[in-house]
Amino acid sequence: MKFTPTKGVTFSMRDLQGFVSDYIKGKKHLHLEIGVITKEDIEYHSLGNPKKKSVAAAEHRLFEIGSVTKLFTSILLLELERQQQLSTDDTVGRYIHNGKNDYLNKVTLKSLATHTSGLPRLATNLNPTKNRLNPYSDYTEDDLLAFLADADFTDQMGSFEYSNTGVGLLGYMLCKVSGSTYEDLLKKYITGPLNMTETAVMLNAEQNDRFVDGHTSTGKKVPHWDLSVHAGAGAIKSSVHDMSLFVQANLNDDHPIASAIQKSHVPIMIGDSDLYLGWHKEKLLDQNILWHNGGTFGFSSYLAINKEQSIGVVLLSNYCFGSASIVDEYLDTIFKFITKKDLYPLMPLDPVGNKILEAMMQR
Repeated sequence: MKFTPTKGVTFSMRDLQGFVSDYIKGKKHLHLEIGVITKEDIEYHSLGNPKKKSVAAAEHRLFEIGSVTKLFTSILLLELERQQQLSTDDTVGRYIHNGKNDYLNKVTLKSLATHTSGLPRLATNLNPTKNRLNPYSDYTEDDLLAFLADADFTDQMGSFEYSNTGVGLLGYMLCKVSGSTYEDLLKKYITGPLNMTETAVMLNAEQNDRFVDGHTSTGKKVPHWDLSVHAGAGAIKSSVHDMSLFVQANLNDDHPIASAIQKSHVPIMIGDSDLYLGWHKEKLLDQNILWHNGGTFGFSSYLAINKEQSIGVVLLSNYCFGSASIVDEYLDTIFKFITKKDLYPLMPLDPVGNKILEAMMQR
């Protein structure tokens, strides 16, 4: 594996190799980009051994960030509320008129952002096997509205259930309320003010040249995803350079969207639980961290911040958490039956990110 520190001296080669050794094992096409962030400084590290030489410097390579997009969607919700275009307490029914379905008049925008709307992870009329390697690409606005026409998950409301459908719907509604595309909202309210020029939904030709290939956990190259109407749930592409700027903006309050970002860090009591708009919370070395991860069939991402120490980390990888190949699944099942072990072990980025953050916290 090639190790390339591009800025700063927070971690040595030995430090980083110790943190990532299990993750990088066997990944022949790996691009793993790491951002180590404080209020004032950003340090980039790049690990990988790709056969195809990249035209871009490591920190400017583009990746699918998957569900980390949901953080951006929640911040857009809060910024549009600050602009008095809507309220987080508004219901879906206020903007999607369907007199036959009272459920939509109970579901709030806040509940979509906190995964407490009752909506399932995937809409019941989304068939992921229709286009197995790009499962959201054929799902249209008409499909979403048809699903909502008779959706009723009242009994599940108030309980946390992670929902791509819910945050995809939230992104769709923000576009309807503002009269803008998700791309335009992103640029106007987040990437523009934060000078994140390498973050987008639709890439131009120059950006596309920096967009790395994605791979399953077995190293198979897979197509990039098209999220269509689910853009708000996972459509953003970005670089570790830009995502580090985003993390840094979460650690500072001297920028144009500080109010919305800081509000996303404030917990909301729903039922017996403290939940967040976009973020998840957990304890690390007895301190609170806010985090989110993401995954498509060819990419993984992880982002976490420690507000108490004003530090954060972001990791972008062009390897999937698992495998989208049905052949891989069959082989893995047979191998596991014979050996009681996984042929293709699942290797998330989260533990790697937490190791790095823990080391930062102890310095």
